[in-house]
Amino acid sequence: MREVTIATVQFDTTRDLEFNRKKAAKMCEDAAKRGAQAICFPEFWLTAPPQVGKFERLHPLAESVPGPTFDFLSKKARELNLYIIPGTILEMGEDGKYYNTSGLIGPDGTLIARLRKDHPENDSGKAEVDFGIQPGPGEYPVFDTKIGKVAVPIDMDICAVEVPRIMGLKEAEILFWPLCWGANVHECIPVYGFAASSISDAYVIASNRVAWGGDFNEYITGGSGIIWLRDYMATVPNRIEGLAIATIDLDFVKARREECRHRYPYWRRPETYGLILDTKLECQVHRGDKGCQCKG
Repeated sequence: MREVTIATVQFDTTRDLEFNRKKAAKMCEDAAKRGAQAICFPEFWLTAPPQVGKFERLHPLAESVPGPTFDFLSKKARELNLYIIPGTILEMGEDGKYYNTSGLIGPDGTLIARLRKDHPENDSGKAEVDFGIQPGPGEYPVFDTKIGKVAVPIDMDICAVEVPRIMGLKEAEILFWPLCWGANVHECIPVYGFAASSISDAYVIASNRVAWGGDFNEYITGGSGIIWLRDYMATVPNRIEGLAIATIDLDFVKARREECRHRYPYWRRPETYGLILDTKLECQVHRGDKGCQCKG
């Protein structure tokens, strides 16, 4: 058996960045005491996301990566011998552009990878495109670590069905999924989580923020947990902060993939998928044509 103990965080965010970092450190300490070897934080846990008409607050909070928050978490990872998936923060890139950025920090404190969200969105409560957040490179890397082969689809990345599929084909065993989804789409979290796990034949570690009004007038129910196929192995109760911890068996991934070699989901017909590559069907707004009527 190849067992790994994983923790995921459900996190409320305040306007005090240092308070948020200290709370994150406490979550890491609690997870380590309970035997966790890795921990995943939510999307935008440090600052909350861009919101329409409220951009002024966020501009000065952008950081470099490495930078204050990643350095803080790297020190904590080394102290606790813990892999940390640092959710996401607002990054100011070396090119002077904004990114929604996660990463993978090793138990020796090394920043193994900086990972940028590939599918920024433009809902009013998370107006990344209007704010100026740029898409990542779309490479969907998988990292071979001591806790297994891991990937980090960020938020909406997992909704593009091709992404978890690619990660599964690259042999990812664990998909760490930082997200920030409001109460109005709370019921979609298990739908996409179960789908991604089934499509990739990998564990999905969902980490969502939680808020009920609060500093940013947000309503986020939670939904964080550890998913295998069509079930939660562990969850954080809705509307509270906390950790979900479970021990997963990576041999289940190997066995399922061996079983599925002769049937769905790896019985694919790529020669029929050409329409996916037709960029003429993409929303024109994302290519700079303001005449597009797309509301997505």
